[in-house]
Amino acid sequence: MVITIDGPAGAGKSTVARLVAERLGLRYVDTGAMYRELTAVALDRGTNLNDGAALAALVGEPAPEGADLRAEVISQNVSAVSRHPQVRSRMRARQRELAEDAVLEGRDTGSVVRPDADIKVFLVASADVRATRRAADLGADDVDAVRASIVERDGLDSEQSAPAPDATVIDTADLTAEQVAERIVAIARPPHREPMPGDTFWRVVRPWAGPLFKGGLRIRTRGVENVPRSGPLLLVANHQSLWDIPAIGAAQPRAIRYMAKSELFKVRPFGAFLRMGGTFAVRRGEADREALRTVHDTLERGGCVGIFIQGHRQDGFEEAKAGAGRMAVVEDADVVPVAIRSRGWRPGRTISVAFGPPRRYQRGDRKASQAYRETADALMAEIHELYELSG
Repeated sequence: MVITIDGPAGAGKSTVARLVAERLGLRYVDTGAMYRELTAVALDRGTNLNDGAALAALVGEPAPEGADLRAEVISQNVSAVSRHPQVRSRMRARQRELAEDAVLEGRDTGSVVRPDADIKVFLVASADVRATRRAADLGADDVDAVRASIVERDGLDSEQSAPAPDATVIDTADLTAEQVAERIVAIARPPHREPMPGDTFWRVVRPWAGPLFKGGLRIRTRGVENVPRSGPLLLVANHQSLWDIPAIGAAQPRAIRYMAKSELFKVRPFGAFLRMGGTFAVRRGEADREALRTVHDTLERGGCVGIFIQGHRQDGFEEAKAGAGRMAVVEDADVVPVAIRSRGWRPGRTISVAFGPPRRYQRGDRKASQAYRETADALMAEIHELYELSG
């Protein structure tokens, strides 16, 4: 098995990759450290950092004894070393030699070094979060200076540091390294999931209906790599038309159990069709305990639930229901915001579906009602932002 873990500086790659390698019994390959080692050698020998051929000739040379590969002088120069095509070519060949039954950590291990990896993960976090972490690692007091260095490094590494199209993106800002590692291990060793209502429908219908809807509705997707391929998942979307349910279903890989208003189930043939796909009813305007229990049971068994945050079709981005925030806070599941543009669709038009990064929400020390309300509003804000970006 080969697992790649990429991301910008300070996202937590090194610690997480070591934990994953240890738990799965795999070799740990720190590709970033290999470039840092080369930088240390080049600085020690006075090699011109603009001479790609001379730097490539040093690949594989051990770092000077006692060299601190995390020192700021290394961080400031490693991008200048790694930018040379000759260096990257030589280094990637060496990395591929080591990448058997291994966890690789770096910037582009999933997109370039091992694009055929079994599992690809890309870790993200804001510059502020990453600067705080890196300052703690270095024992530095000036967090602002570390942040400036990280932002500069992000700019230098922008071409390399992008997730592979099929990578799972994890925002580590509110997660410990242990929690991130647990998620990756769970992907590598997915627990057996019991069959749920709708499984047969999705398994039989998706192979032909998916391409049909994608082509017929002219679905354009963005951020589908943000949708975890396994484990409990809550998709929270805005709602503009009846086409939203098949469009979201066709735009991503999971089998979704949608929550729909109970009135839709009163027409027997249509209600039976909805149940066949795993859709379940919710009574609007009240705390429907049965619907909440269905959500909990589905997520507890590793399934995916789809909900519309406004509870009904709406053009704008107001009236986020606190119930959506409650599910995000209470349930132990990844939450992915979904923005869909389907208003006024007709043949020849495009439907856009955008998926944001998965997150988990905590109540913290807030009152339950406050946490639910604020979480729903935060999700709506994310959906609105995604919507604007997908236009």
